[in-house]
Amino acid sequence: MFASQNRSYRLSVEEMNHYITSCQTGGLLLIHADNTVGNCSATLLNELGYRAAELVGRSVRVIGLEETGEQLDVRCRQSKECKGPLPTLTLQAADGRSLSSRFSTMRFDGEEGGGTLLYLFDVRPVEKLTLLQKFAGTFLKDITLGVILIDTEFRLIDISEMACRVLGLDKEKSVGRPMEEVFRHVPSQHQLIQPSILNGMVVRNHAVSWTNNQERYELLLDSNLLKDEQGETVGAYVIFKDVSNLRSLEEQVQRSDRLAMIGQIAAGTAHEIRNPLTSIKGFMQVLKNTFIERGMSKEQDYTDIMLTEINRINELCSEFLLLSKPKHATMERVSLQSVMREILPIIHNEALLYGINVIYDGVAEMPEVVADGELLKQVFLNICKNGIEAMGEGGLLKITEHVLLEERKVCIEIHDTGPGIPNFVIDKIFDPFYTTKENGTGLGLSVCQRIIHDIGGTIRVSSKGFGTTFSVMIPFP
Repeated sequence: MFASQNRSYRLSVEEMNHYITSCQTGGLLLIHADNTVGNCSATLLNELGYRAAELVGRSVRVIGLEETGEQLDVRCRQSKECKGPLPTLTLQAADGRSLSSRFSTMRFDGEEGGGTLLYLFDVRPVEKLTLLQKFAGTFLKDITLGVILIDTEFRLIDISEMACRVLGLDKEKSVGRPMEEVFRHVPSQHQLIQPSILNGMVVRNHAVSWTNNQERYELLLDSNLLKDEQGETVGAYVIFKDVSNLRSLEEQVQRSDRLAMIGQIAAGTAHEIRNPLTSIKGFMQVLKNTFIERGMSKEQDYTDIMLTEINRINELCSEFLLLSKPKHATMERVSLQSVMREILPIIHNEALLYGINVIYDGVAEMPEVVADGELLKQVFLNICKNGIEAMGEGGLLKITEHVLLEERKVCIEIHDTGPGIPNFVIDKIFDPFYTTKENGTGLGLSVCQRIIHDIGGTIRVSSKGFGTTFSVMIPFP
Protein backbone atom coordinates (compact mmCIF):
# COMPACT_ATOMS: atom_id res chain seq x y z
CA MET A 1 0.00 0.00 0.00
CA PHE A 2 2.79 2.39 0.89
CA ALA A 3 5.51 0.95 -1.33
CA SER A 4 5.20 3.82 -3.80
CA GLN A 5 4.66 6.58 -1.27
CA ASN A 6 7.60 8.98 -0.93
CA ARG A 7 5.84 12.18 0.01
CA SER A 8 4.47 13.47 3.30
CA TYR A 9 0.73 13.64 4.12
CA ARG A 10 -1.24 15.98 6.43
CA LEU A 11 -3.52 13.85 8.58
CA SER A 12 -5.00 14.36 12.01
CA VAL A 13 -4.21 11.94 14.80
CA GLU A 14 -7.87 10.86 14.81
CA GLU A 15 -7.74 10.03 11.10
CA MET A 16 -4.50 8.11 11.50
CA ASN A 17 -5.76 6.18 14.54
CA HIS A 18 -9.02 5.35 12.79
CA TYR A 19 -7.10 3.97 9.80
CA ILE A 20 -4.83 1.83 12.03
CA THR A 21 -7.75 0.52 14.12
CA SER A 22 -9.79 -0.42 11.06
CA CYS A 23 -6.90 -2.32 9.44
CA GLN A 24 -7.73 -6.03 9.63
CA THR A 25 -4.63 -7.44 7.90
CA GLY A 26 -0.97 -6.66 8.08
CA GLY A 27 0.90 -4.82 10.81
CA LEU A 28 0.70 -1.07 11.18
CA LEU A 29 2.94 0.87 13.54
CA LEU A 30 2.69 4.63 14.09
CA ILE A 31 5.91 6.30 15.27
CA HIS A 32 5.77 9.92 16.46
CA ALA A 33 8.50 12.46 15.74
CA ASP A 34 9.84 11.99 19.29
CA ASN A 35 10.35 8.29 18.47
CA THR A 36 7.52 7.02 20.67
CA VAL A 37 4.81 4.55 19.70
CA GLY A 38 1.65 6.40 18.61
CA ASN A 39 -0.52 3.42 17.80
CA CYS A 40 -0.31 -0.20 16.72
CA SER A 41 -2.70 -2.42 14.75
CA ALA A 42 -4.37 -5.35 16.46
CA THR A 43 -2.56 -7.81 14.17
CA LEU A 44 0.85 -6.46 15.16
CA LEU A 45 -0.08 -6.26 18.85
CA ASN A 46 -1.03 -9.92 18.70
CA GLU A 47 2.34 -10.82 17.10
CA LEU A 48 4.26 -8.80 19.70
CA GLY A 49 2.23 -10.06 22.66
CA TYR A 50 1.44 -6.59 24.01
CA ARG A 51 -1.73 -4.64 24.80
CA ALA A 52 -2.06 -1.18 23.22
CA ALA A 53 -1.85 0.51 26.63
CA GLU A 54 1.53 -1.15 27.25
CA LEU A 55 3.11 0.39 24.13
CA VAL A 56 1.43 3.69 23.25
CA GLY A 57 3.50 6.65 24.43
CA ARG A 58 6.58 4.55 25.13
CA SER A 59 9.88 4.60 23.23
CA VAL A 60 10.12 2.28 20.24
CA ARG A 61 13.16 0.76 21.95
CA VAL A 62 10.65 -1.23 24.05
CA ILE A 63 9.95 -3.36 20.97
CA GLY A 64 13.61 -3.50 19.97
CA LEU A 65 13.70 -0.72 17.35
CA GLU A 66 17.04 1.12 17.44
CA GLU A 67 16.33 3.31 14.38
CA THR A 68 14.12 6.38 14.38
CA GLY A 69 11.06 6.65 12.16
CA GLU A 70 12.94 9.10 9.95
CA GLN A 71 15.88 6.72 9.56
CA LEU A 72 13.55 3.87 8.62
CA ASP A 73 11.89 6.11 6.03
CA VAL A 74 15.27 7.02 4.51
CA ARG A 75 16.22 3.33 4.31
CA CYS A 76 12.95 2.54 2.58
CA ARG A 77 13.33 5.34 0.01
CA GLN A 78 16.90 4.33 -0.77
CA SER A 79 15.74 0.78 -1.45
CA LYS A 80 13.08 2.06 -3.85
CA GLU A 81 15.51 4.30 -5.68
CA CYS A 82 17.81 1.30 -6.24
CA LYS A 83 14.80 -0.76 -7.36
CA GLY A 84 15.75 -3.34 -4.77
CA PRO A 85 13.60 -5.47 -2.47
CA LEU A 86 11.83 -3.94 0.51
CA PRO A 87 14.13 -3.46 3.50
CA THR A 88 13.72 -5.50 6.69
CA LEU A 89 13.67 -4.68 10.39
CA THR A 90 13.73 -6.72 13.60
CA LEU A 91 11.31 -6.30 16.55
CA GLN A 92 11.45 -7.72 20.06
CA ALA A 93 8.26 -9.48 21.28
CA ALA A 94 7.10 -9.39 24.92
CA ASP A 95 8.30 -12.97 25.47
CA GLY A 96 11.80 -12.16 24.19
CA ARG A 97 11.38 -13.63 20.71
CA SER A 98 12.85 -11.74 17.75
CA LEU A 99 10.49 -10.98 14.87
CA SER A 100 11.57 -10.05 11.35
CA SER A 101 9.55 -8.24 8.73
CA ARG A 102 9.81 -6.39 5.46
CA PHE A 103 8.43 -2.89 5.70
CA SER A 104 7.29 0.19 3.81
CA THR A 105 6.89 3.72 5.19
CA MET A 106 4.77 6.86 4.84
CA ARG A 107 5.69 10.16 6.43
CA PHE A 108 2.87 12.37 7.75
CA ASP A 109 2.48 15.86 9.16
CA GLY A 110 -0.37 16.57 11.58
CA GLU A 111 -1.45 19.38 13.82
CA GLU A 112 -0.12 17.45 16.83
CA GLY A 113 3.24 16.86 15.16
CA GLY A 114 4.59 14.65 12.41
CA GLY A 115 5.74 11.06 12.34
CA THR A 116 6.14 7.88 10.33
CA LEU A 117 3.67 5.13 9.59
CA LEU A 118 5.16 1.68 9.06
CA TYR A 119 3.41 -1.10 7.19
CA LEU A 120 4.93 -4.48 8.08
CA PHE A 121 4.72 -7.43 5.69
CA ASP A 122 5.03 -11.08 6.70
CA VAL A 123 5.95 -10.65 10.35
CA ARG A 124 7.63 -13.88 11.38
CA PRO A 125 9.93 -15.18 14.11
CA VAL A 126 13.65 -14.94 13.47
CA GLU A 127 14.93 -18.48 13.34
CA LYS A 128 18.07 -19.21 15.26
CA LEU A 129 21.01 -20.00 13.06
CA THR A 130 21.63 -23.67 12.58
CA LEU A 131 25.10 -25.08 12.99
CA LEU A 132 25.36 -25.29 9.19
CA GLN A 133 24.37 -21.61 8.80
CA LYS A 134 26.93 -20.58 11.40
CA PHE A 135 29.53 -22.63 9.54
CA ALA A 136 28.60 -20.93 6.25
CA GLY A 137 29.07 -17.49 7.83
CA THR A 138 32.45 -18.47 9.26
CA PHE A 139 33.40 -20.05 5.94
CA LEU A 140 32.95 -16.74 4.12
CA LYS A 141 35.13 -14.97 6.69
CA ASP A 142 37.91 -17.58 6.60
CA ILE A 143 41.07 -15.67 5.71
CA THR A 144 42.61 -18.67 3.91
CA LEU A 145 39.77 -19.30 1.46
CA GLY A 146 38.39 -17.34 -1.45
CA VAL A 147 34.62 -17.78 -1.75
CA ILE A 148 32.43 -16.36 -4.53
CA LEU A 149 28.63 -16.80 -4.78
CA ILE A 150 26.71 -15.99 -7.96
CA ASP A 151 23.00 -16.18 -8.84
CA THR A 152 21.29 -17.54 -11.93
CA GLU A 153 21.63 -14.15 -13.65
CA PHE A 154 25.43 -14.47 -13.36
CA ARG A 155 25.60 -11.66 -10.79
CA LEU A 156 27.93 -11.54 -7.80
CA ILE A 157 25.87 -12.16 -4.64
CA ASP A 158 28.64 -12.41 -2.04
CA ILE A 159 32.41 -12.65 -1.85
CA SER A 160 34.86 -13.33 0.97
CA GLU A 161 37.50 -10.85 2.11
CA MET A 162 40.33 -13.13 0.99
CA ALA A 163 38.85 -13.32 -2.53
CA CYS A 164 38.61 -9.52 -2.66
CA ARG A 165 42.28 -9.20 -1.65
CA VAL A 166 43.56 -11.74 -4.19
CA LEU A 167 41.37 -10.56 -7.08
CA GLY A 168 41.81 -6.85 -6.30
CA LEU A 169 38.08 -6.16 -5.86
CA ASP A 170 36.15 -3.74 -3.67
CA LYS A 171 33.34 -5.76 -2.05
CA GLU A 172 30.91 -2.85 -1.70
CA LYS A 173 31.35 -1.86 -5.36
CA SER A 174 31.21 -5.43 -6.71
CA VAL A 175 28.35 -7.20 -4.90
CA GLY A 176 25.14 -7.17 -6.93
CA ARG A 177 26.84 -6.45 -10.25
CA PRO A 178 27.09 -8.78 -13.29
CA MET A 179 30.30 -10.81 -13.32
CA GLU A 180 31.18 -9.36 -16.74
CA GLU A 181 31.33 -5.91 -15.12
CA VAL A 182 33.22 -7.14 -12.05
CA PHE A 183 36.00 -8.46 -14.31
CA ARG A 184 35.55 -5.96 -17.14
CA HIS A 185 39.31 -5.24 -17.29
CA VAL A 186 40.08 -8.91 -18.03
CA PRO A 187 39.51 -10.47 -21.48
CA SER A 188 36.45 -12.75 -21.38
CA GLN A 189 38.46 -15.90 -22.14
CA HIS A 190 40.76 -15.20 -19.18
CA GLN A 191 38.11 -14.31 -16.59
CA LEU A 192 38.26 -16.41 -13.45
CA ILE A 193 34.59 -17.46 -13.65
CA GLN A 194 32.83 -18.38 -16.87
CA PRO A 195 29.03 -18.35 -17.47
CA SER A 196 29.27 -22.09 -18.26
CA ILE A 197 29.41 -22.70 -14.50
CA LEU A 198 25.63 -22.17 -14.46
CA ASN A 199 25.21 -24.95 -17.04
CA GLY A 200 26.44 -27.49 -14.51
CA MET A 201 30.16 -27.49 -15.29
CA VAL A 202 31.88 -28.87 -12.17
CA VAL A 203 35.50 -27.89 -11.50
CA ARG A 204 37.79 -29.69 -9.05
CA ASN A 205 41.36 -28.64 -8.18
CA HIS A 206 41.69 -26.51 -11.31
CA ALA A 207 45.04 -24.68 -11.28
CA VAL A 208 44.77 -20.99 -12.21
CA SER A 209 47.37 -18.20 -12.29
CA TRP A 210 46.10 -14.74 -11.40
CA THR A 211 48.05 -11.47 -11.48
CA ASN A 212 46.86 -8.58 -9.32
CA ASN A 213 49.01 -5.55 -10.19
CA GLN A 214 52.56 -6.92 -9.71
CA GLU A 215 51.49 -9.68 -7.29
CA ARG A 216 51.07 -13.11 -8.85
CA TYR A 217 48.95 -15.82 -7.26
CA GLU A 218 48.70 -19.53 -7.95
CA LEU A 219 45.18 -20.73 -7.14
CA LEU A 220 43.43 -24.10 -6.86
CA LEU A 221 39.79 -23.63 -7.82
CA ASP A 222 36.61 -25.66 -7.16
CA SER A 223 33.09 -24.79 -8.36
CA ASN A 224 29.62 -26.29 -8.48
CA LEU A 225 25.92 -25.42 -8.68
CA LEU A 226 23.71 -24.45 -5.72
CA LYS A 227 20.20 -25.97 -5.71
CA ASP A 228 17.12 -25.55 -3.52
CA GLU A 229 14.97 -28.26 -1.90
CA GLN A 230 13.10 -28.84 -5.18
CA GLY A 231 16.35 -29.38 -7.08
CA GLU A 232 16.10 -26.08 -8.95
CA THR A 233 19.34 -24.22 -9.62
CA VAL A 234 19.51 -21.02 -7.58
CA GLY A 235 23.14 -20.11 -8.24
CA ALA A 236 26.68 -21.39 -8.07
CA TYR A 237 29.76 -21.12 -5.91
CA VAL A 238 33.46 -20.88 -6.53
CA ILE A 239 36.01 -21.69 -3.82
CA PHE A 240 39.74 -21.24 -4.24
CA LYS A 241 42.86 -21.51 -2.12
CA ASP A 242 46.10 -19.59 -2.57
CA VAL A 243 48.83 -22.20 -3.15
CA SER A 244 51.50 -19.77 -4.41
CA ASN A 245 54.05 -20.84 -1.80
CA LEU A 246 53.37 -24.53 -2.46
CA ARG A 247 53.64 -24.09 -6.22
CA SER A 248 56.85 -22.12 -5.78
CA LEU A 249 58.27 -24.93 -3.64
CA GLU A 250 57.23 -27.53 -6.22
CA GLU A 251 58.90 -25.53 -8.99
CA GLN A 252 62.09 -25.28 -6.95
CA VAL A 253 62.04 -29.05 -6.38
CA GLN A 254 61.46 -29.67 -10.09
CA ARG A 255 64.33 -27.34 -11.00
CA SER A 256 66.56 -29.05 -8.46
CA ASP A 257 65.64 -32.42 -9.95
CA ARG A 258 66.48 -31.15 -13.43
CA LEU A 259 69.76 -29.71 -12.21
CA ALA A 260 70.57 -33.01 -10.49
CA MET A 261 69.86 -34.92 -13.70
CA ILE A 262 71.98 -32.50 -15.70
CA GLY A 263 74.68 -32.86 -13.06
CA GLN A 264 74.74 -36.64 -13.48
CA ILE A 265 75.10 -36.26 -17.22
CA ALA A 266 77.73 -33.57 -16.82
CA ALA A 267 79.79 -35.63 -14.39
CA GLY A 268 80.17 -38.38 -16.97
CA THR A 269 80.58 -36.35 -20.13
CA ALA A 270 82.00 -32.88 -19.45
CA HIS A 271 85.54 -34.09 -18.77
CA GLU A 272 85.39 -36.41 -21.79
CA ILE A 273 84.42 -33.41 -23.93
CA ARG A 274 87.09 -31.09 -22.53
CA ASN A 275 89.98 -33.57 -22.96
CA PRO A 276 89.73 -33.84 -26.76
CA LEU A 277 89.00 -30.09 -26.90
CA THR A 278 92.38 -29.44 -25.30
CA SER A 279 94.12 -31.52 -27.97
CA ILE A 280 92.15 -29.92 -30.79
CA LYS A 281 92.90 -26.44 -29.46
CA GLY A 282 96.60 -27.24 -29.18
CA PHE A 283 96.87 -28.49 -32.75
CA MET A 284 94.83 -25.53 -34.02
CA GLN A 285 97.29 -23.13 -32.38
CA VAL A 286 100.17 -24.98 -34.04
CA LEU A 287 98.41 -24.71 -37.39
CA LYS A 288 97.78 -21.02 -36.79
CA ASN A 289 101.47 -20.35 -36.11
CA THR A 290 102.34 -22.24 -39.29
CA PHE A 291 99.89 -20.17 -41.31
CA ILE A 292 101.33 -16.98 -39.84
CA GLU A 293 104.90 -18.02 -40.78
CA ARG A 294 103.82 -18.81 -44.33
CA GLY A 295 101.70 -15.68 -44.72
CA MET A 296 98.52 -17.66 -45.24
CA SER A 297 96.14 -14.99 -43.89
CA LYS A 298 92.95 -16.63 -45.17
CA GLU A 299 93.71 -19.92 -43.43
CA GLN A 300 94.75 -17.97 -40.31
CA ASP A 301 91.29 -16.35 -40.21
CA TYR A 302 89.70 -19.80 -40.36
CA THR A 303 91.78 -21.02 -37.42
CA ASP A 304 90.84 -17.89 -35.42
CA ILE A 305 87.16 -18.67 -35.94
CA MET A 306 87.66 -22.30 -34.94
CA LEU A 307 89.64 -21.34 -31.81
CA THR A 308 86.86 -18.91 -30.81
CA GLU A 309 84.26 -21.65 -31.14
CA ILE A 310 86.44 -24.08 -29.19
CA ASN A 311 86.74 -21.52 -26.37
CA ARG A 312 82.94 -21.14 -26.42
CA ILE A 313 82.48 -24.90 -26.08
CA ASN A 314 85.01 -24.93 -23.26
CA GLU A 315 83.10 -22.19 -21.39
CA LEU A 316 79.87 -24.11 -21.81
CA CYS A 317 81.52 -27.20 -20.32
CA SER A 318 82.73 -25.10 -17.39
CA GLU A 319 79.18 -23.91 -16.67
CA PHE A 320 77.97 -27.48 -17.15
CA LEU A 321 80.44 -28.70 -14.55
CA LEU A 322 79.44 -25.94 -12.14
CA LEU A 323 75.88 -27.31 -12.18
CA SER A 324 77.05 -30.83 -11.43
CA LYS A 325 79.64 -29.93 -8.85
CA PRO A 326 79.87 -26.28 -7.80
CA LYS A 327 83.32 -25.05 -7.04
CA HIS A 328 84.34 -25.01 -3.42
CA ALA A 329 82.55 -22.13 -1.72
CA THR A 330 84.31 -20.18 1.01
CA MET A 331 81.55 -19.29 3.44
CA GLU A 332 82.36 -16.25 5.53
CA ARG A 333 80.81 -12.99 6.66
CA VAL A 334 80.52 -10.77 3.62
CA SER A 335 79.40 -7.17 3.18
CA LEU A 336 77.01 -6.98 0.25
CA GLN A 337 77.80 -3.28 -0.05
CA SER A 338 81.49 -4.13 -0.55
CA VAL A 339 80.56 -6.76 -3.14
CA MET A 340 78.41 -4.29 -5.06
CA ARG A 341 81.00 -1.51 -4.94
CA GLU A 342 83.66 -3.84 -6.34
CA ILE A 343 81.58 -4.82 -9.36
CA LEU A 344 80.02 -1.38 -10.03
CA PRO A 345 82.94 -0.22 -12.26
CA ILE A 346 82.48 -3.37 -14.40
CA ILE A 347 78.73 -2.75 -14.64
CA HIS A 348 79.26 0.92 -15.55
CA ASN A 349 81.74 0.01 -18.31
CA GLU A 350 79.35 -2.57 -19.75
CA ALA A 351 76.47 -0.05 -19.63
CA LEU A 352 78.51 2.62 -21.40
CA LEU A 353 78.81 0.37 -24.45
CA TYR A 354 75.02 0.47 -24.80
CA GLY A 355 74.45 4.09 -23.76
CA ILE A 356 72.71 2.99 -20.55
CA ASN A 357 72.66 4.92 -17.27
CA VAL A 358 73.29 3.12 -14.00
CA ILE A 359 71.84 4.31 -10.66
CA TYR A 360 73.03 2.76 -7.41
CA ASP A 361 70.71 3.46 -4.47
CA GLY A 362 72.46 2.14 -1.37
CA VAL A 363 71.56 2.25 2.32
CA ALA A 364 73.67 3.72 5.11
CA GLU A 365 74.28 0.41 6.88
CA MET A 366 73.61 -3.16 5.84
CA PRO A 367 74.13 -6.32 7.93
CA GLU A 368 76.72 -8.79 6.76
CA VAL A 369 75.63 -12.11 5.27
CA VAL A 370 77.29 -15.52 5.32
CA ALA A 371 78.23 -16.37 1.75
CA ASP A 372 81.04 -16.67 -0.79
CA GLY A 373 81.81 -13.13 -1.98
CA GLU A 374 83.12 -14.25 -5.38
CA LEU A 375 80.01 -16.28 -6.11
CA LEU A 376 77.82 -13.32 -5.14
CA LYS A 377 79.74 -11.17 -7.61
CA GLN A 378 78.98 -13.76 -10.28
CA VAL A 379 75.27 -13.61 -9.45
CA PHE A 380 74.92 -9.81 -9.54
CA LEU A 381 77.13 -9.38 -12.61
CA ASN A 382 75.08 -11.96 -14.49
CA ILE A 383 71.73 -10.33 -13.61
CA CYS A 384 73.01 -6.81 -14.41
CA LYS A 385 74.50 -7.96 -17.71
CA ASN A 386 71.19 -9.62 -18.67
CA GLY A 387 69.34 -6.36 -17.90
CA ILE A 388 71.77 -4.28 -19.95
CA GLU A 389 71.54 -6.63 -22.93
CA ALA A 390 67.73 -6.70 -22.68
CA MET A 391 67.52 -2.89 -22.98
CA GLY A 392 69.72 -2.73 -26.05
CA GLU A 393 70.51 0.91 -26.83
CA GLY A 394 69.65 3.40 -24.09
CA GLY A 395 67.76 2.88 -20.87
CA LEU A 396 68.22 2.84 -17.11
CA LEU A 397 69.57 0.16 -14.81
CA LYS A 398 68.76 0.80 -11.14
CA ILE A 399 70.31 -1.15 -8.29
CA THR A 400 68.56 -0.68 -4.93
CA GLU A 401 69.48 -1.99 -1.48
CA HIS A 402 66.93 -2.81 1.23
CA VAL A 403 67.16 -4.18 4.77
CA LEU A 404 64.13 -6.24 5.84
CA LEU A 405 64.58 -6.25 9.60
CA GLU A 406 61.42 -8.23 10.44
CA GLU A 407 62.33 -10.99 8.00
CA ARG A 408 66.06 -10.67 8.86
CA LYS A 409 67.00 -10.46 5.20
CA VAL A 410 68.89 -8.08 2.98
CA CYS A 411 67.57 -7.44 -0.51
CA ILE A 412 69.22 -6.24 -3.70
CA GLU A 413 66.77 -5.17 -6.42
CA ILE A 414 68.01 -4.82 -9.99
CA HIS A 415 65.52 -3.07 -12.27
CA ASP A 416 65.87 -2.43 -16.00
CA THR A 417 63.65 -0.42 -18.34
CA GLY A 418 63.73 -3.00 -21.11
CA PRO A 419 60.74 -4.55 -22.90
CA GLY A 420 59.93 -6.83 -19.96
CA ILE A 421 59.39 -10.60 -19.83
CA PRO A 422 56.09 -12.04 -21.15
CA ASN A 423 53.98 -13.99 -18.64
CA PHE A 424 54.33 -17.21 -20.63
CA VAL A 425 58.14 -16.94 -20.38
CA ILE A 426 58.67 -15.64 -16.86
CA ASP A 427 58.14 -19.08 -15.25
CA LYS A 428 60.84 -20.65 -17.41
CA ILE A 429 63.75 -18.24 -17.12
CA PHE A 430 65.42 -20.23 -14.32
CA ASP A 431 65.09 -23.53 -16.20
CA PRO A 432 68.41 -24.96 -17.41
CA PHE A 433 69.05 -24.31 -21.12
CA TYR A 434 66.03 -22.01 -21.52
CA THR A 435 67.18 -18.79 -23.18
CA THR A 436 65.79 -16.05 -25.40
CA LYS A 437 69.27 -14.95 -26.49
CA GLU A 438 70.55 -15.98 -29.88
CA ASN A 439 73.91 -17.12 -28.50
CA GLY A 440 72.88 -17.78 -24.89
CA THR A 441 73.43 -21.09 -23.09
CA GLY A 442 70.45 -20.81 -20.75
CA LEU A 443 72.60 -21.74 -17.76
CA GLY A 444 73.44 -18.32 -16.28
CA LEU A 445 70.28 -17.78 -14.23
CA SER A 446 70.12 -21.46 -13.24
CA VAL A 447 73.61 -21.16 -11.77
CA CYS A 448 72.68 -17.87 -10.05
CA GLN A 449 69.58 -19.42 -8.51
CA ARG A 450 71.57 -22.39 -7.23
CA ILE A 451 74.20 -20.15 -5.64
CA ILE A 452 71.56 -18.09 -3.82
CA HIS A 453 69.50 -21.12 -2.76
CA ASP A 454 72.63 -22.77 -1.32
CA ILE A 455 72.97 -19.90 1.18
CA GLY A 456 69.27 -19.93 2.08
CA GLY A 457 68.24 -17.01 -0.12
CA THR A 458 65.74 -16.53 -2.93
CA ILE A 459 65.63 -14.87 -6.34
CA ARG A 460 62.33 -13.45 -7.55
CA VAL A 461 61.49 -11.80 -10.82
CA SER A 462 58.59 -9.52 -11.71
CA SER A 463 57.72 -7.86 -14.99
CA LYS A 464 54.69 -5.74 -15.86
CA GLY A 465 54.20 -4.11 -19.22
CA PHE A 466 57.76 -2.88 -19.52
CA GLY A 467 60.87 -3.34 -17.43
CA THR A 468 61.97 -6.24 -15.27
CA THR A 469 62.96 -6.38 -11.60
CA PHE A 470 65.11 -9.13 -10.07
CA SER A 471 64.98 -9.26 -6.26
CA VAL A 472 67.77 -11.19 -4.54
CA MET A 473 67.05 -11.77 -0.83
CA ILE A 474 69.68 -13.24 1.46
CA PRO A 475 69.20 -13.96 5.20
CA PHE A 476 71.59 -12.41 7.71
CA PRO A 477 72.49 -13.92 11.11
